[in-house]
Amino acid sequence: MRQFCVVLAALFGTAMPALAQVTVDLHALDALPGAKPAGKEHAVQHPALKSAQRRAATTTSAKPTPEPATEAPAATQKVATASPAPTAAPPATATPPPATLPTAPPPTAALAPVTTAPQVAQVGPPPPPPISDSAASAATSTGSGLRVTFGAGDANLSPASAAAIKNVVGSAPSGGNTSFNVVAYAAGTPEDPSTARRLSLSRALAVRSALVADGVDSSRIYVRALGAAGGAEVPDRVDLAVMGGNAPAADAGAKSQSP
Repeated sequence: MRQFCVVLAALFGTAMPALAQVTVDLHALDALPGAKPAGKEHAVQHPALKSAQRRAATTTSAKPTPEPATEAPAATQKVATASPAPTAAPPATATPPPATLPTAPPPTAALAPVTTAPQVAQVGPPPPPPISDSAASAATSTGSGLRVTFGAGDANLSPASAAAIKNVVGSAPSGGNTSFNVVAYAAGTPEDPSTARRLSLSRALAVRSALVADGVDSSRIYVRALGAAGGAEVPDRVDLAVMGGNAPAADAGAKSQSP
């Protein structure tokens, strides 16, 4: 058995071609002492070197050369263009129905008769002037009107003072241009001017009420309450002046309101 294996191995060894790798160092001769380097044109290649180069070239050519990987071209992206929204169709115009003309005149509207007249606000008579039998007031005539004096702290008219005011109204020129200026005063102190001012206003309103009661329109009466500004004259008094026209604003004072 052993002999058979030896024979078989020998057969395989003769059948297979001998492959040997020979490595040649071209510069080995140059490394020797005294050797001259041979140029490329005088280099002699060894036959074994040529055989090794041919086998290396064959082995190199037998291997497939890998092709460089090329990237596949990117797929072209299609840009989707937004299509414009469809325009809404205009609404269909409805055909109006044909006009219907009346064949007969409309009935007459009947209005209910007014049974009651609209109520009109009734303006009452002006309040009467404050006339008192116990009042200490007195009236004296002046060149342009009348001066009425009052008792201390009193704003009422005596019957004689009221009658004197009525006589002034009767003797005044008739017409819408006649006006009456009423300037009132009252005694007081500089420490308390408001008390004298209020008392003089009460006296001016009393004379104004007498003028209205005698038929003078309130729009033609001008009232001023000056308090304790009467000076050295009688402090508790009212000066009534009759003017042929509207008094100037500087002399007329505040215009009285209708009662």
